[in-house]
Amino acid sequence: MRSDKDDVKETEEKSVAETPVTPDEDPSLLDEDPAESAEESADSVEAPTDSAEAKTETGYAAYVPDYSDLPGYAEIGSDDADEAAEAEGADESGDAAVPVAAGGGSGDGGTDDPADGIQRDEPEDDADEPEEDEDDEEPGDGEGAQMSLLDHLAELRSRLTRAFIAVGVGMVACYSFAGQMFDILMQPMIDVFQKQAEAGPTPLLTPEFYQQFGAVFQKMLEANGFHHPEQMQIFMAALQKALMAVAREGHFQYTYPAEAFFAHIKISIVAGLFLVSPYVFAQIWGFIAPGLYSHERKWMVPMALLSGLFFTGGALFGYFQVFPYAFDFFAGFSNEGIQFVPKLNEYLSFCLKLLFAFGFVFELPLFIFFLARLGLVSSTGLRKKRKYAILIAFVVAAILTPPDPFTQCLMAGPLIVLYEVGIWVAFFFGKKEKRHLKKLAEAEAKAQAELDAAAEGGGEETP
Repeated sequence: MRSDKDDVKETEEKSVAETPVTPDEDPSLLDEDPAESAEESADSVEAPTDSAEAKTETGYAAYVPDYSDLPGYAEIGSDDADEAAEAEGADESGDAAVPVAAGGGSGDGGTDDPADGIQRDEPEDDADEPEEDEDDEEPGDGEGAQMSLLDHLAELRSRLTRAFIAVGVGMVACYSFAGQMFDILMQPMIDVFQKQAEAGPTPLLTPEFYQQFGAVFQKMLEANGFHHPEQMQIFMAALQKALMAVAREGHFQYTYPAEAFFAHIKISIVAGLFLVSPYVFAQIWGFIAPGLYSHERKWMVPMALLSGLFFTGGALFGYFQVFPYAFDFFAGFSNEGIQFVPKLNEYLSFCLKLLFAFGFVFELPLFIFFLARLGLVSSTGLRKKRKYAILIAFVVAAILTPPDPFTQCLMAGPLIVLYEVGIWVAFFFGKKEKRHLKKLAEAEAKAQAELDAAAEGGGEETP
């Protein structure tokens, strides 16, 4: 079937065929030598100038006129153009003329279209572009340089999942010792109860009382024909244990039936977290690692181990140094009219809060070390901001500890000491220290001198 487009096409072809050919349009009607015309056409093909390339890039190559269909052009381009192109290519040593001249004698009647030569040169430009991209990507040394937001979220989810699984494994491992750890955690308050009972104005049922009472009571029983000394010792130990609450003037209580059970579960979870804390901190540092350089990622394993060590050390410091003084201070407000009877759940939450607070506070030197290695802080800057650090230490201590000045000072004091330790850490390991900057400047000057010497040597050999 014929369409309107076919009719229009035939009409255009007839009009072109009937159009008279002028000498300017037909090279065969000119009085020029065909060899000279072929040389000019070969030169135009073999010399793809910058303007032709610019036209190709902007889309003007599509408008280059094609005279291959005109009569007489095929005779010029078939024989003489090939000879002229080969002679021109032999005189010139450039590689660009070879593929163009070879293409001039092939195709449809040896058509020498400048657009064809330009299009052949374009793949060479494209081949150079990836090298520029690779050079641009070289400074991005971190693994996470190409990570998107979703990739970071997936990495965070994976790290958190591993950390929670590790804490669960640690909890299962520590649950068998939950009873012993529960007694250890209660011991500081029990010692405070006993100390206050012995130092009170009217001490009741001291250990010396039980010893003297046992000796006198055993003599009285033996005088009356009672001869069971081994049973007497068991009786006195049970009596002392039963009256211990009276001797200490205090005890723990819980009102919810499952409160003691959940207390053991909570202690197991916390103990498991401290047990696997190096692995948990390894996951945290592993999430940060993709944004670091290769020479900075080598610190990840030591930082994870030291983070777990400092975290556990801070908790131990709070247990052995802070708990006795803090509980003694809090229990000192009890008198004959006010009896201190701590609730199990509240006491446990208070203790765990202090343990975690001191554990995180002791991470300050490592945090300063991390910032110093990144070049964000220096020992000089930390010394200048010491007064602000002391103020922030008391503010943080007030937030993390109960609202009393005694416990606040017990935390703010170690925090200030750790800040001073962090200053020395930044002094020895910081990037912005003067000695490190001096070494870096010397290394750069040495490298520049070597480059200058190599450039001078190459310039002397060139002539």
